Amino acid sequence: MPRDVELELAAYLEAAGLDLSTTSNPPTLYPGPFPTSAPPRMACLRHTGGETGLYLGTGRGVLSADAQVIVRGPKGSYTATRELAARCWTALHLARVPGYVDVRCEGAGPHYMGPDGEGSPRFVFNLAARYSA
Repeated sequence: MPRDVELELAAYLEAAGLDLSTTSNPPTLYPGPFPTSAPPRMACLRHTGGETGLYLGTGRGVLSADAQVIVRGPKGSYTATRELAARCWTALHLARVPGYVDVRCEGAGPHYMGPDGEGSPRFVFNLAARYSA
């Protein structure tokens, strides 16, 4: 059965002590798309697809959900935003998230997306989260 990867991985990231919150007012962590009213310093975790497979020799299924994490910071905060994105990557890469077989971030860390329309720096990375079906 498909899981709510956005919500579950955002909860894990929220508990990682990165000063990101889904419940603050306004939130600074969004499971799924973020609104235009989001604060300049924020992160979002979006489900982007996935695939199914089988555990070798067991006949049991495994789902691999792909997700993307976008971290944005205030205008002029390139280094601080990059550091927050790297801390998010580190918290999620090879994380032991309850209910998941494994979580693996792609690449060697987040990469720069360029500024948004307001000039705020943005970093992004992708991950795959596998769980039993």
